[in-house]
Amino acid sequence: MQHKNGAFSIALLGLTASERRVVGSLCVLSRNRPRAYVLEDGHAVHADLWIVDGTDEQSMAALSQARARRPVPALIVSPRDTSGSEEGRIGRPIIASRLLNALDLLVTKDLAYFPELVIGESATDSANPGSERFLAAIDSAEHRSSYSALIVDDSPTIRKQIELSLKIHGIETATAETGEIAMALIGRRRFDLIFLDVVLPGDVDGYQICRAIKKDATHRDVPVIMLTSKSSAFDRVRGSLAGCDTYLTKPVENQKFNTVLRKYLQYDVASADS
Repeated sequence: MQHKNGAFSIALLGLTASERRVVGSLCVLSRNRPRAYVLEDGHAVHADLWIVDGTDEQSMAALSQARARRPVPALIVSPRDTSGSEEGRIGRPIIASRLLNALDLLVTKDLAYFPELVIGESATDSANPGSERFLAAIDSAEHRSSYSALIVDDSPTIRKQIELSLKIHGIETATAETGEIAMALIGRRRFDLIFLDVVLPGDVDGYQICRAIKKDATHRDVPVIMLTSKSSAFDRVRGSLAGCDTYLTKPVENQKFNTVLRKYLQYDVASADS
């Protein structure tokens, strides 16, 4: 399984000796990256990712059997170069740089691991430069959960960052930039999670919203995560007294955010600390 340092284990099925050497070299070179890869020493069933020879019937049959038991993220090696036209496939000959890009996309989309996305960072596009391909992978993700979340923050950038972090897991979102809008949304429907900034424009701040939620019999059991730049002990106490379930201070990295989701949702949230 995935290591705490963000490394993912890879099983190889049906590849040639030279192709296995390419993968092995890639794993060595990836050790200090946000996404690192290691070859699985044991049986393929324990690996996070599979690289499978698409021309080998036995290997493809093994993948089909494994997928009958659990979702197995896999990269299929095709007989010729597909030039990236088909997601989840890579053509021969295997080029290390292209393979690394394909594995990164697989991890982002299928295992929901996106370390570039940090909530509260200063980047205006909600991710580090060069991460557009990962955002595209999130947009193309087909899985959807049955959960919904309300995001309350006056910053469009922060709202977008939280939306993307939830979208990775297929969680439906609604957003509000003021306390008044947030209370109106809460009055109309029930959410499974509420992310709440403390400082908001208008007459209603995050503490007031949280107290109102926790006093309402319909919503009091909904987890409220205060996500704010206010990091003093006094502010944390105010959040606790208002009834918030978790108090996070910006910036919040992917690993910590996923830990919070896993805490409150009965959902298989992939995370670096799995």
